[in-house]
Amino acid sequence: MKHQFLAAGAALCALVMTGCGNEMDEAGTQAGKQVTMTMQAATDAPQTRADYTDDGTKMSFPWRNGDALSVVVDGVPGNENCELSTSQAGKSVPFSGTVTTFEGSKAIYAFYPHKSGGYTVNGGNAELTLPNPQAYTVDGAIDNSFMVGVGTATATGTAIDASAGLKQVMSIIKLNITNAPAAVTGVRLKCSEAVFPTMATVKLSDATISNPGTSVSELSMTVTDGTTPATKAISFAMFPTDLSGKKITIEVMYADGKSKSIEKDGTNFERNIHYVMDFNSADFIEVNGIKVAVGSLVFNPASNKVEIGTATDNGLYFQFGSLVGWSSTGNPTIAVKPANFDNSGTKEDWRSTDKIWQGTTGTVPFTTAGSGSDDEKAGIGDPCRYYLGGTWRLPTEDEYKALFNNVSGQWAGSGGWSWTTSPAPTSATHTNGLKIPASGRRASRDGGLSPIGTTGYYWSASPTGNNGIFLNFASSFVYPRSNIERTSGLSVRCVQGSN
Repeated sequence: MKHQFLAAGAALCALVMTGCGNEMDEAGTQAGKQVTMTMQAATDAPQTRADYTDDGTKMSFPWRNGDALSVVVDGVPGNENCELSTSQAGKSVPFSGTVTTFEGSKAIYAFYPHKSGGYTVNGGNAELTLPNPQAYTVDGAIDNSFMVGVGTATATGTAIDASAGLKQVMSIIKLNITNAPAAVTGVRLKCSEAVFPTMATVKLSDATISNPGTSVSELSMTVTDGTTPATKAISFAMFPTDLSGKKITIEVMYADGKSKSIEKDGTNFERNIHYVMDFNSADFIEVNGIKVAVGSLVFNPASNKVEIGTATDNGLYFQFGSLVGWSSTGNPTIAVKPANFDNSGTKEDWRSTDKIWQGTTGTVPFTTAGSGSDDEKAGIGDPCRYYLGGTWRLPTEDEYKALFNNVSGQWAGSGGWSWTTSPAPTSATHTNGLKIPASGRRASRDGGLSPIGTTGYYWSASPTGNNGIFLNFASSFVYPRSNIERTSGLSVRCVQGSN
């Protein structure tokens, strides 16, 4: 993972009616410190923001047209929150604003961004609080990352000249998103513990945080994304916090109603450092040449569609060759069914076998996915092809074997796979991030659920006699080729590509 030190120095000017030019320089820039995280915060709209450029060796914060600062002139009534703004862009620009006049020199405290309510200074410290809601912009500037500083203002005739060195308070994160299915609408950072500070007491002279203040287990923000490419970046800021040894979940929401979550190992997110994380929005993870869906098939009530769930979802339960998806909790109830489902008689009862091969008689029609009969092309018998479309399909027996390196029995030698219980759920987990939960099953006779969290059962597309072949694993074994009655209800994990 890459991370870089941000520009630490800056200058500003306060004017009465006239302007003066000062620059935000890069005196504190350093390069070369690398942190690999293969892994957001604040704005009160409308607000300004600091832009940055990243040339691979340093980051700088040039001012943008319309940027505004809040300045406190110590001990001068009326100057508790002076707004200074610029109409230019670049590293060296003039700022100007109206202040209450005074004599001599005074200490000043400067804040970016400008806040209408101002900032309270107590003995060289200030309390900064993340706004609610937080908001960010894709492929643009860092929105409202706090910068603070101290300096001096001197009255000279009718003008007041001031300068102050501004330093970055926040830890900056850049999320490089690939394979985005639509515009980004929101992002969440989550942890099982309250680890994300929402307020901080900041020492203005050096921008360090002396008191973390209140922390929460989730930071949530809206995102403005006017971009169309599938590759995009979100740059955001959060208060520095040491998350070493903790698991962090990053969730990105999209305009099509879908979301994607990834889990990362936390690190010590330090002030004034830029962390870069990769976020692959694809619905699959490739293992041993097989593109496996990141989650099992689930029903999303919001979109009224069958979709690929998250890595923690057990998913719907299907009988072999059936397009009818059953609930994953409680008594067996139909969560989703094909458009032409004939529900006459007792076909909606779990014990009925009339619904298993809808549109066919006796033979499961997915031996050559996407070709052959009209039933095969329509995805009859294959819920992956039927509900997801494209090149999604059920995996074959041989693909399960390849996925687990032809291992049959003990986990030893399974090539990157292991049985994991933490963080939940209990899963077969690959080193590249693919997780297949111990989903359990519905019994063929009464539809009862067992043993969820203990054993994983996933249908393949391969029949054997009157049974179906499935992936079977538990803490002590993995069998890519087990078989069970076709009327059993098992989870479905789809793969992508031609067969």
